[in-house]
Amino acid sequence: MSKPDLRDALIAELQGQLAEMADQFEEYRTNSERLLAVETENARLTGQNEVLATVVPIGEHLGALADGMEALEAKVRTLPRTQQGGVEDALALLQDQMTSLSQAVQMSLDGGPVRPLLSEVLEDWVEVRSGFGIATKKIDTDRNRVLDFIAFAGDKPANKYTYYDVQRFANLLVRVPGNYSKIPHLKGKPRQDAADYNDRLPPEDRLPTLSVKSIEDNYLSPLRVLFRDIAAEHSFRSPLTDVEIRISSDATPSVERLPFAVPELNRWFAHAAKEERADMKWLPLLGTITGARIAELIFLQGKDIYRMRGDDGTECWVLDLRTDLIAEGGGTQKRKTKNKPSRRLIALHETFETLGFIRYTQSRQDDEWLFPAAFYYGKRRVSDPADAASKRMNRMLKDVGIHERQVQVFHSTRHTAKDIMRMARVGERTHDLQTGHALDTVSKRYGLKHLGQQELEVLRSLPLPEGLDLTPYMSEDAPSS
Repeated sequence: MSKPDLRDALIAELQGQLAEMADQFEEYRTNSERLLAVETENARLTGQNEVLATVVPIGEHLGALADGMEALEAKVRTLPRTQQGGVEDALALLQDQMTSLSQAVQMSLDGGPVRPLLSEVLEDWVEVRSGFGIATKKIDTDRNRVLDFIAFAGDKPANKYTYYDVQRFANLLVRVPGNYSKIPHLKGKPRQDAADYNDRLPPEDRLPTLSVKSIEDNYLSPLRVLFRDIAAEHSFRSPLTDVEIRISSDATPSVERLPFAVPELNRWFAHAAKEERADMKWLPLLGTITGARIAELIFLQGKDIYRMRGDDGTECWVLDLRTDLIAEGGGTQKRKTKNKPSRRLIALHETFETLGFIRYTQSRQDDEWLFPAAFYYGKRRVSDPADAASKRMNRMLKDVGIHERQVQVFHSTRHTAKDIMRMARVGERTHDLQTGHALDTVSKRYGLKHLGQQELEVLRSLPLPEGLDLTPYMSEDAPSS
């Protein structure tokens, strides 16, 4: 074959390969655009495996195309200079297309277009959450824990954080003293400083670190909710989707709260029955027998305690947390509860009638707080009545010698109430409704969502633990409150 024929054949071969590569580029460009659309518009709802299955072939093909480009360029250089022009133009166009495609794929692999800084979207998140009925204290605390994460990982675009950013934060928290905010020279400083300070202390002087439960509930849980919400708002995949953040075994084990034993309750009730203030007198007994939370009891009003009459004429006294509160000056004020199951009907045991609690509640007007003193410290109104009441109760437990930090506190009365109902063989669904625990199976969720008449009667006459002494509440010299 003559040299001109060889050159023409080579040019024809190059042009054919260019055409084939152009077709491949079009296919990969389409796939790249699809991938970018998934990442920017629907990433939160698309499985990670599906995205990666598209990314990997595109990356492999880009490498193959780059190799093909080098081979074509080498062949073009073998042509006479006068015959290279048309082929070089096609190669240049193809090179531009490949560069554009590579950039699009890289953007997709990097999480798509840059979103606002995490500190910016955090404020939007706080504002939106304020409309969910979540307690202001909880919202503020969650915000502060996210700011702790930003101080550790840096303030980056919201979609540029990785799983390792959060895992490394969890690894740091394991080393942070649990009460470091009370150490004057560490207060307000980053968690890293607190952890390093603790590490430098001699082993025998090191402070107890954050517990597993504290790390999970106070730090990781807010981050999961934040990234879930802002990923939906700004169309990117949360770095915490389908992954597990592991908490080191070096973390302080979570404390298991224990119920009170009967002798401990007897010491507590003997002390409480002598109290002049209604909240100090009745809260220990109410918490122990009903299992109600202290925040639920503190915000009771006169209207919330009333007698229900069954179809058979049987009467039961109840606490009703299903209605809103009467606001000062009239109108209504939303009753804040921990969750939806907490808005419930609570049966009152018959002992509350014989011990004088019902008589006391009937002395309160519908719009009056049942325990008005709990809202004040002297003449100053307290900002968080439930928290103040919890601290007062725990001080009382210390006074009678049955308080153990985090193990036996006022909240332990909920554990005690559960045990009392279990020992009396009350059905699990019934005592879940009484204490406001979520019904966790489909079967339990069928039927009434509050206690029925027969359940109220069962709980009203519930056998109390053997040896429980309530006589201090019956003594003639005990205050009537």
